[in-house]
Amino acid sequence: MRKILCLALLIIPLLLLGQEKNEAAIAPENGALRAQAILDSLTLVREREIKSEYDFTDSNTLLYVAEKLGIEDIPRWKGALGLEPANQVLDTMTLRKLEITPYRALLARQKLQYGFNELSTVSEIATTLSVPIKKLKAMLGNTDPLDQSWDDMSIQALGIDLETMKHANDDFLDHIMLYGSSVTLVGMLVVFIALVLTSIIISQLVHLNRDKKQARIISLSSDGQVKSAPKDLSQNVIVAAITALHLHEREVERRRKMVLTFQRTPLNQWRASAILSMPNTEMKPLRSK
Repeated sequence: MRKILCLALLIIPLLLLGQEKNEAAIAPENGALRAQAILDSLTLVREREIKSEYDFTDSNTLLYVAEKLGIEDIPRWKGALGLEPANQVLDTMTLRKLEITPYRALLARQKLQYGFNELSTVSEIATTLSVPIKKLKAMLGNTDPLDQSWDDMSIQALGIDLETMKHANDDFLDHIMLYGSSVTLVGMLVVFIALVLTSIIISQLVHLNRDKKQARIISLSSDGQVKSAPKDLSQNVIVAAITALHLHEREVERRRKMVLTFQRTPLNQWRASAILSMPNTEMKPLRSK
């Protein structure tokens, strides 16, 4: 009986653990299915709106749908749908046969007209229009430009229509020179201020960890006695300094006397030139007649 109870106590937690793992594995699948169901329902609602607004369904031909949507450049529109632009046979085929939904046809028209569609995110639109995303969100005026929760949301989910986004882009293009000059000015000011602060800091670094050494001066009287000297200076150093000074003065005095007593040997330039021109006159005296 005890063995049976022990086995039961061991098996029950294992069964509970396995059940929790199965529920955890099923939870993401349920979440994905729920998201897909919401997307499908939104697509159905949007296709009903398209049918009532533009009066076409997936049973109409591609050319008929292009006329209803007011598309002039049909080859480009077909390229946006992923079809061959120059293939005119596709014009007479229905959307259902081409596996194209009415909503997808409308999104391709929006992409062709605006460069983005209602399912594009704010970050994608900012990249497409070459507008800073913070500036774009500030121009929309419905959120804080620093709030990043909008970046990955579509404008359809945010309740922003395509014309509003287009007007925001047009407004940005009208004031792009002012915006660019202000950004450039602020950037230059930041750089120059940073350079000035850096130069000031670097110039002050020489004063850090620098020992300020005071000049060590030994003052002597006229008779060679020490009048003043640094307190932390050794007596041996003072004696050596005085001795070196005394020897230097004696050397200077000796050189001065040598200069004063030095005399040049008198030299007769005429005689020297005669010796050089006629050396025999000095070596052999003239014979008397």
